[in-house]
Amino acid sequence: MRFAVTSIKTPMRTIVIALVCAWATPMTAQQGEWTAAVFGGVMTSNAFEEVFQPNKINFVDSQIAGVILGYELRLPDDRWTLGAEVQVAKHFGLQHHTEINLPVVLRYHPKKPWPRPLESVAFGIGGSHATALPQVEIDNDGATRRNLIYWLFEVEFATPQPRDTMFLRLHHRSDAFGLLTPSAGSNAVVFGLRRSF
Repeated sequence: MRFAVTSIKTPMRTIVIALVCAWATPMTAQQGEWTAAVFGGVMTSNAFEEVFQPNKINFVDSQIAGVILGYELRLPDDRWTLGAEVQVAKHFGLQHHTEINLPVVLRYHPKKPWPRPLESVAFGIGGSHATALPQVEIDNDGATRRNLIYWLFEVEFATPQPRDTMFLRLHHRSDAFGLLTPSAGSNAVVFGLRRSF
């Protein structure tokens, strides 16, 4: 991946510590919530920080579509939920493998959202397995591996249906700043629809 590692290690370490601390926090007695989602998007050749700069995004001829099963529990501060996802995604275009991701997800639900349709903001991290070496990652970095770290950043919005939401997500696989070798990674911008039940 092409970015300055030293400037990003500390924030990533903070995020991981926050997730671990949240996981260790006693849960409330209320029942959790299951969700199911479908999503689709396009791969990019960018490093992940460039995806947040629309004028720098370079989409490539590689698409992704998938399904997500999730479960979330409210934390004592009910603006926060902690959960997990099982994702299964299929790639099309430059690559044709299947991808399986298992992230833990920390989600913030603002009490006074702005803009008003904003439902939540989430970050998740976990493992990622590809059934073949992803060609986009080879094109980006020269080499890759099937098992990498997965993380997501998501913004979720309300819809007219109370149980349904839509989301925009950065879908990211990487070597976790050198934790795994070789250095490799990929990013997709995806849009999805979620239903709670």
